[in-house]
Amino acid sequence: MDSLQRARQANTTVGRRRSKLVAVFVGGTSGIGAATAKQLAKTIESPTIYLVGRNESAGSRAIKELNMLNPRGIFEFIKSDVSLLREVDAACQEIQKKERKVDLLFMTPGHLATRKNDTVEGLDNNHVLRYYARMRFIYNLLPQLEAANIPARVVSVLAAGKEGEIDESNFDLQVSFSFGTAATYGATMNSLAMEYLAAKHPSVTFIHVFPGIVQTPLMKSSFGYIVGSVIGLVAKLMSISEKESGERNVFIATSTAYSPATDAGKSSADGVGVAVASTGKLGGGSYLLNYDGQDVTNQTLMRKYREREYPTKLWDHTLDIFQRVLGFNT
Repeated sequence: MDSLQRARQANTTVGRRRSKLVAVFVGGTSGIGAATAKQLAKTIESPTIYLVGRNESAGSRAIKELNMLNPRGIFEFIKSDVSLLREVDAACQEIQKKERKVDLLFMTPGHLATRKNDTVEGLDNNHVLRYYARMRFIYNLLPQLEAANIPARVVSVLAAGKEGEIDESNFDLQVSFSFGTAATYGATMNSLAMEYLAAKHPSVTFIHVFPGIVQTPLMKSSFGYIVGSVIGLVAKLMSISEKESGERNVFIATSTAYSPATDAGKSSADGVGVAVASTGKLGGGSYLLNYDGQDVTNQTLMRKYREREYPTKLWDHTLDIFQRVLGFNT
């Protein structure tokens, strides 16, 4: 059985395990996020899905489509420019007013920026989207994630397996910036944070995944219509469809193969087996995955960062950024 067949078969078992699920999609009005939300709406009998994004018209279209796919679901768009941490907080507060529990936090925000562009909060726009905003959503929604009846899951879609060398003096990319540096730091910081958070919050699963090359509007939105179309045409030969990406991501977001650390000794309920965590342990709670759900952890690199206490140093830095940008009452 190939990986897509395995994912589809496992997805058919989700509805038997749960009829309801509360999910928050950050960057979910188009592309990978929207495709995954659609597949999830078809998988769960009565889902509640929040789409967080900047574009109100795109959000309205996405909500309309979700309602058509599943009239039994509850779907809501939250308008927010999540490149600003204050807007992340406002979006989270809106969710927290309505939900005591959150089962899934699925995050895809970001674009392909070729140059540094600081926001009014003093951070590079795309670095916020790739890292700080995602971590702020996790930080804010942890009480709801930990309250879930079935172990909750956090999925950060970016570049697992693409980690590299980073320097703690440049975590915020204010010392040195380039297109390649930004990509490496975003990937590595997501992976380190997932491992740190899984150790501190063992009842929740934390996943960083590389989505593969997916046929989305990303190239056009990042490089313009003409250049983006050419890049997209070339990439299409090596890419997967949005639908397939959505199916694979629903598998990653729901399969019992990716258990939290508290369930490490339990067997998988969907016949897939128990996955290897980034720590090298079965069911260790933090997972660095390829688009097909396979482990892509660079164990040598991650071990080196653990020995240098980078996961802790990074999270301390992250909290310092929250404090600097948002004030001491964070």
